Amino acid sequence: MTDQPSRDEELAQSAAAAARFKEGMPPAREVTTTGELAAVLAALPADTPLFLGEHVIARPDLAYGPDTVPTVVAFVIPSADPTDHDNGDRIHRMMPALNLTTVYVTRGQDAGEELGQHPLLPVESLARAEHRLPNGDLDDGIRDAADSVHQIAGLLGEGAEFIPDDHDAHTAIHVEITRLEAASERLRKIAPIAQKARA
Repeated sequence: MTDQPSRDEELAQSAAAAARFKEGMPPAREVTTTGELAAVLAALPADTPLFLGEHVIARPDLAYGPDTVPTVVAFVIPSADPTDHDNGDRIHRMMPALNLTTVYVTRGQDAGEELGQHPLLPVESLARAEHRLPNGDLDDGIRDAADSVHQIAGLLGEGAEFIPDDHDAHTAIHVEITRLEAASERLRKIAPIAQKARA
């Protein structure tokens, strides 16, 4: 009688299979026309799951300027097979899924190569903070949070322009803007200290 693998062994085998699956996937590909996208889709089974990237991403050190352009990148990712179950618990057998994500690059760069060769992060500061802080990157993550607070203060200032200057609500909003700006500056000062104090 053959011994059945334990649940932990099955999960370890599944993780190893997922890693091999990911290594064998095709590289990310920039798609700039519907024809290029159609070629990508034609190479995949018709029942391949489709995901849209939640955030616009770019290299953290990208210098934004007139030559900075957004482009769409199509790439295959491992996705858990929803039909794969064992005694009611999902075993994450992997299947391919297509992801379409907007990437900012410098004009002339291949966004597919950028995605394949460099770590890319969300362009929006709050999304970057959501990525960095749970992973312990306190310095950059807190700075991202400070940027987000600063942006909120700016948006409140734009909204306050629609309120008469002599109205109590206008004054109250500007008090809060001042507090938010002060909080943003305090966070920037705390960021490197927090990183050094990280256990």
